[in-house]
Amino acid sequence: MAEKIRVLLVEPMEKPKLVTVDHELKNLQKLVGGYIQALYPWNGIQAALVCDDEGKFKGYPANRVLTDENGEPYDVVCGSFFICGLSRDDFASITDEHAVLFTDLFRWPEMFMRTMDGHVVWIRMKPGEQPKVII
Repeated sequence: MAEKIRVLLVEPMEKPKLVTVDHELKNLQKLVGGYIQALYPWNGIQAALVCDDEGKFKGYPANRVLTDENGEPYDVVCGSFFICGLSRDDFASITDEHAVLFTDLFRWPEMFMRTMDGHVVWIRMKPGEQPKVII
């Protein structure tokens, strides 16, 4: 029987939710829809963002923007992704503290649209927030 881990699943146009999944590669791939890629965008935080390695190329819907420490966008994650903790050599359950942190960070669904001149407009569905042009 496979060990279970708890992850924070973030799907396009949905609020994040905690789910428990068997810690097997095929189950983790099923969550994101393909081959997994782990990103480590947060310095000093023992957590990984796991997405489909080819989500953009497969045409998965844009999901959430990744921003730098100044709040400036630098990438868009396409398709569903999850956030998990890290053990010495593998993925692990997300901690309660990180679940709260990342639920807050990704709480508001985001929409994207391309303008006639090729720019991408990023709209976080947070009440009162104005759209931003990101590319």
